[in-house]
Amino acid sequence: MKSPRRVSFVSTAAIGLILISQAAWAVDAVAKSDVNVRTGPGVSFSRVDTLFGGEAVNITECQGSWCYIEHDGPDGWVSANYLMATGSSGSGSGSGSSSGGSSGSGSSAGSGGSGGDAAAAAILGLIVGGILGSASSGSATPPPAEPTLGEPPLPYGPDTCKDGFVWRDAIPGDHVCVTPDRRATAANENAIAGSRVDPAGAYGPNSCMVGFVWREAYVGDVVCVTPARRTEVYQENVDGPNNRVLP
Repeated sequence: MKSPRRVSFVSTAAIGLILISQAAWAVDAVAKSDVNVRTGPGVSFSRVDTLFGGEAVNITECQGSWCYIEHDGPDGWVSANYLMATGSSGSGSGSGSSSGGSSGSGSSAGSGGSGGDAAAAAILGLIVGGILGSASSGSATPPPAEPTLGEPPLPYGPDTCKDGFVWRDAIPGDHVCVTPDRRATAANENAIAGSRVDPAGAYGPNSCMVGFVWREAYVGDVVCVTPARRTEVYQENVDGPNNRVLP
């Protein structure tokens, strides 16, 4: 006797999904952090916009680990791992609520009744369940975006540089994305660092000769460079995140 019920539920859910797509149901969500909006569900599709952390969106469809969002800007697809549901949903058509503020006692008949809202909410849960975290459990740092089926993952995760950029490698683990010539410059500075040191200076072996200053590419970086070069390095640190591949 249980098998027919299962078949009936699946059929009802399938029909509900079709009805929802026609009635323009949407789930409210916010972006956990900056993430690209793309023309399709995957990093291989072109970017049409960028969501900023905390920006509100409406989710109207999900495929795999990607969701289609509508917001104040070009609409498109976003990695669901960078979205956090706020727990509410709405419809383009009028939706009724149970009268008198009672719960569970109102009639579920009719497409605009509370029963219809509950059914729609349940089906929306099937769409986004397991993809979006609840508002209370969202983490400040989102996990790496999951690629769609058949799509290769980013080779170095969130540290993957855009084409034409490489890790600076001023020290092991320095994953600031810069142009290849800037990486070569950093390597050369490390190689000749000893020639720019004044051991008799105020900072002992870390003292720079006159005309040189600490590079400060990272905390504790005392490689001696020209003031102009230190300004370049500061800008590299500022621009580095923009030179990474966003999911």
